Amino acid sequence: MMQVTPLQSHQSLKAEHERFAYSFLPGTLFVGLIWLVALLSYLNEVNLTWLGIHPRDFLGLIGVFMGPLIHSGLIHLLSNSFPLVLLSGFILFLHRSVALRVFVLVYVLSGLFTWFIGRDAYHVGASGVVYGLAGFLLFNGIVRRDRAGLAISLAILFLYSGLFYGLFPSEERISWEGHLGGLVAGLAAAVLYGEHVDKQVAIPAEPPLSQGERSAQQRHQSSTLVNPQYTWRYSLATPEPGRVYKQTALINKSSGMLEHPTSTK
Repeated sequence: MMQVTPLQSHQSLKAEHERFAYSFLPGTLFVGLIWLVALLSYLNEVNLTWLGIHPRDFLGLIGVFMGPLIHSGLIHLLSNSFPLVLLSGFILFLHRSVALRVFVLVYVLSGLFTWFIGRDAYHVGASGVVYGLAGFLLFNGIVRRDRAGLAISLAILFLYSGLFYGLFPSEERISWEGHLGGLVAGLAAAVLYGEHVDKQVAIPAEPPLSQGERSAQQRHQSSTLVNPQYTWRYSLATPEPGRVYKQTALINKSSGMLEHPTSTK
C-alpha cells in the first residue's frame, strides 16, 4: 500500500485513463492496415489469397507474415477487426512491458504452426492472431493465478463463447488449424512472458493534524487509563465559530464500554 495526496491521486487517475485509451491505438492502426489492404485489393480487383499460408511449401512461408493481412471477404474482415482492437488493447494496457513480444510471438508462431499442420490449401486471415491474443490472456490468468488475470480470463470466455468451437473441423472454409495454432501460440506466450497484473492501490492521504489537534489527541491517549470520566473537545466548521460543544461520557472499567453519555453546549 502507498499513500498519495488527493491531487496526486486525481492526476494519477487521469493519466491512467489516458493510458487506457491510448492502449487501443496500436491495434486500431493494425486493423486499419488490414482494411487498407482489403480496399486496395477490392478496387484493383486483385485476389491476394496466394499470399496466404500454404502448408509445407517453402514459398508458402511468406503467408506467415502476409496471411493475417489478407481476408476472404467483408464478413471475414469484420469478424476479426473488433477482437483484434479489443484484445491487443487489453494486453498493452495490462502487460505494457511484454506486449510487443507477446504480439510478435503470437503472430509468427500461430502462422508457423498452421504451416506445419494445415490442410493443402491457402490459409488467410487474422483469426490465428485473435486466438493467440485471447489464449494469452486466458492462460496467463490460469497459470499465474492472480485475481485480475482470472477476471480477464472469465471475461474472455464469456465474450468469445465460441472460442473452443472453432478449434475443431466444422466448415471447409474455416481454418481450424489456424485457430488451434493461435491458441498454442497464446499458451507459449503466457508461459514465456506472462506476469501478474495486480497493482498497488493508491490511498489518498489524510490531511496532517495541526499542532493543537495533535496535543489534544496526546492528552486524550495519555489519560484513557487514569480517570473514569473523559471529555473530548473538537473544532467544528459551523457558521457560529463561538459555539463550544462538550461531550462527556463514563467508561465502565471492566467492560471498557461507554455508559450514559451526556452532551452540553
